[in-house]
Amino acid sequence: MLKTNNMKKVIFINRFFYPDQSATSQILSDLLFNIVDKIDLEMHVVASQNTYLNDKQLAAYEKINGVHVHRMWVTQFGRANLIGRAFDYVSFYLSTLIFALRLVKQGDIVVAKTDPPVISFVVYLVTRLKNAKFINWIQDLFPEVAAGLGMINNNAIHYKLLKKIKNISLISADMNVVIGSRMRDHLLKEGIEENKISIVDNWSINESAQYISKTENYLLNDWGLANKFVIEYSGNFGRAHEYTVIEKLVDAYRQDDKVVFLFIGGGKYCEDLKQYVELNDIQNVMFKPYQDKSVLNYSLSLADMHIISLRKELEGLIVPSKFYGLASIGAPILFIGDTDGEISRTLIKHDCGYTFLPDEVDKICLLIDGLKSGETTTNAKRLNLSRLYNSQYMPVNAYKKWMNILEKINAVH
Repeated sequence: MLKTNNMKKVIFINRFFYPDQSATSQILSDLLFNIVDKIDLEMHVVASQNTYLNDKQLAAYEKINGVHVHRMWVTQFGRANLIGRAFDYVSFYLSTLIFALRLVKQGDIVVAKTDPPVISFVVYLVTRLKNAKFINWIQDLFPEVAAGLGMINNNAIHYKLLKKIKNISLISADMNVVIGSRMRDHLLKEGIEENKISIVDNWSINESAQYISKTENYLLNDWGLANKFVIEYSGNFGRAHEYTVIEKLVDAYRQDDKVVFLFIGGGKYCEDLKQYVELNDIQNVMFKPYQDKSVLNYSLSLADMHIISLRKELEGLIVPSKFYGLASIGAPILFIGDTDGEISRTLIKHDCGYTFLPDEVDKICLLIDGLKSGETTTNAKRLNLSRLYNSQYMPVNAYKKWMNILEKINAVH
């Protein structure tokens, strides 16, 4: 337990918090609810009154499980277009700046997540003015991600300005918490001191995670997947992920009625693939919406092979969060992307999955054919993945690391 002479605050700033169900909200909420009683610091969150789905407004203030939640008024244009999203971002920046200047006191610790982008610069300004301590919790690196997605030219003046602003906040922070070794390497190249970088892997918030055998999985019959070889993609299938290789794999097995491609979730590429499948009258591709937590173990356990993908140019900038949920149940994993990427390194080092480049479709098909025929098995790799998860990715490991970081920063005068 952290001990302080006077009750100081630790203030996390992120656009979304419980009961919102977006990914950044879930992992932040899980962390805070599990450490709030273990530290002698008042725990606060500054978030938006909006939800990720923009379907309702939440209370301006409430105390949830011991956490003080302050929600800012922001515009409600939503994610439909970039201009509206920009207004939502700017209104959150301004509301947060004004409120944080009142909330933050000398010696407090302020933790900036990365939603919305460059909110860390607002926190940098507040903590310098208030002589408070500053931590970045980096889930992705903007504007580099936008450049990697082709949404912004990395030679453009506004790109260079945004990157400079972001780097000022990284260099000035007391600590930068990243979610992988490739992200750490990226920060080192940007000139961030090594002693100001800590790796805390993300984790699965599914407390009852377990693999459900096919003989006990009712969804196999309910979804018509009995006696099928199921290749599953679960979660967001968006611009950050490899698309062309998925389309080629679907094409390669379109005549094989023993193979089913199962896509659970949504995203830009999911909608594109739906159109492609309909246009080409492909019968062995199934789409399902995001599943409730009560069904998650069953839906994730359907697959004979789970696909995770990431565009090579985004390595070191983000880590696909679906990896942790799959690792928690010891799922069979096929990663498609940079074979020296964050997930690839893990799968290779611990022999707990398969990894291929996006242009290695023929090799991927050979693997699938081997698994279908029984000549190849994922049993050993799945066992290794379960061991790895239990030793490295259990939520309690992240809680302890965060406790240590807060203790270290709080002890600095």
